[in-house]
Amino acid sequence: MNDILASSMSHLAMLFDGNMGWAILVLALSVRLALLPLTLRLSRKMLSNQQKIKALQAQADAIKERLAAKPAEMFAAISALYKANGAHVIDRSSFIGLLVQLPVFGLLYKAISNASSGTGPFLWMKSLATPDAALTAIVLLLTAISAYYFPSAAGGPAMFMVVVQVLVTAFILWKLSAGLGLYWVASAAVGAVQTFVLRHERRRMAAAAAL
Repeated sequence: MNDILASSMSHLAMLFDGNMGWAILVLALSVRLALLPLTLRLSRKMLSNQQKIKALQAQADAIKERLAAKPAEMFAAISALYKANGAHVIDRSSFIGLLVQLPVFGLLYKAISNASSGTGPFLWMKSLATPDAALTAIVLLLTAISAYYFPSAAGGPAMFMVVVQVLVTAFILWKLSAGLGLYWVASAAVGAVQTFVLRHERRRMAAAAAL
């Protein structure tokens, strides 16, 4: 698979007069867009699960109050309540989405690392082999937008989670090469599109429910 990705980047670079930066961007966008239907479906399931848990909150609180002195029975009763209503304490969709993307990212990471080593300038960047502060800032901005506007059952953005996602992304990116940063830009851009698609769907559903 890594050979296929490397070959794809080489052919794409030829289309852009040997410019590996555009090749990385096009390949990263293609892969991320190919995964978009799956990640959208998993995100919809995650939001549906959050909505079910929110609807069951009053019953769960009553169980907690009634069985406060018996933690094991309390947990079993809440688990049974969620199971009966098709909700899950641990959101499996988030884990599945992560597990699906990790191998893809791993393959792209290796292929892009090899392709960007020793390459020349791209746009404002002097080299794709070294980190770029401006590129990192763009990724952090896109990450913050996606996290802030991502719909949730709570109805508003969880600022703590927005900050956590931005900090984690910054920690990962600050030493990565600009070549890998380009992949992250493409992924974050598609992630932002996914966020606004989900947000639009939620608003449309809320409007239909209000009729």
